[in-house]
Amino acid sequence: MKDIEILQEKYDVKEFFFDTTTKSNYIFQFIKQKLFILANIFGAKLIVCQFAGHYSFLPILYAKLFYKRSVIVAGGTDCVAFPSINYGNFNTRLMRFTTSFSFKNCDLILPVHQTLVEYDYTYQPNDFPKQGFTYFIKGLKTKVEVIHNGYDSKKWFCNSVKEKASFITIGAGLGSRFGFNLKGIDLIFEIAPKFPETFFYIVGGSSIKTKAPANVKLLENIPNDQIQPLLSKMQFYLQLSLSEGFPNALSEGMLCECVPIVSNVGGMPEIVSDCGYILKHKNIDELESLIRSALNNNDVNTLGKKARKRIEENYTFDSRKNKLLSALKKLV
Repeated sequence: MKDIEILQEKYDVKEFFFDTTTKSNYIFQFIKQKLFILANIFGAKLIVCQFAGHYSFLPILYAKLFYKRSVIVAGGTDCVAFPSINYGNFNTRLMRFTTSFSFKNCDLILPVHQTLVEYDYTYQPNDFPKQGFTYFIKGLKTKVEVIHNGYDSKKWFCNSVKEKASFITIGAGLGSRFGFNLKGIDLIFEIAPKFPETFFYIVGGSSIKTKAPANVKLLENIPNDQIQPLLSKMQFYLQLSLSEGFPNALSEGMLCECVPIVSNVGGMPEIVSDCGYILKHKNIDELESLIRSALNNNDVNTLGKKARKRIEENYTFDSRKNKLLSALKKLV
């Protein structure tokens, strides 16, 4: 949505939302998408897709057929494969095909972090030793330009007293076949009983069917305008995912002065830097040691302010806006 807001400053934007919630509905979505493309492509200067996959196949195909320039903003799932949890576009044959076709035939790929292009994956040993779309698409020639996500520090800030020893995680699809493990909820359920004096809040956790430990609070999804007050109250932000690109909730939590505790995947170690804690491997003993160190940190409030400054100085909304508009201007 933020990128649409940016594009609307310079262009007349026509939006199409491809609903992926029900696979049985895909044929209907493809028909709707084809009609939308044919109704708008002749007057279009540029086709922009958020993520590659089934939903980008027709836009990129028609862009090629009608000599229109096209761009894909790569965000995460379209760049990885994790067979251990059946996750990622490169994990299934058909999605691998449509994703590869899209990346090969667009004019520009704009990943939100370099690790989505390719990096060594060392967090756990059950999947590929590398992740990123160039690892799965050998010899890809499409131009790539990394543009980080950006955030408005005036919207995300701390205006509340922190609840001592409180941890928060925000996720979507946590009740799905892969979401529970993908977002590291399995680790939270395992570690929580070791710290009975603390509380772990999981926003979006109400769909989880597994019985939660007593100190894990499974919350409903909440509207975006209610997230900032909740983050303001929390002392730590947990992001223990198996895979991430450049997670928005983590960065927004840091702007709200939550001290981050993250897994060593994707862009998170770079985002956090020396402003929090990084779980090097998916190991419950390592996580216990990390959380114990965090809870025993007498200067945790200062670290939270440092986390805010890290995002405020390095990942601004204006920076993403300027870089995104500049990249697109070269194509139109």
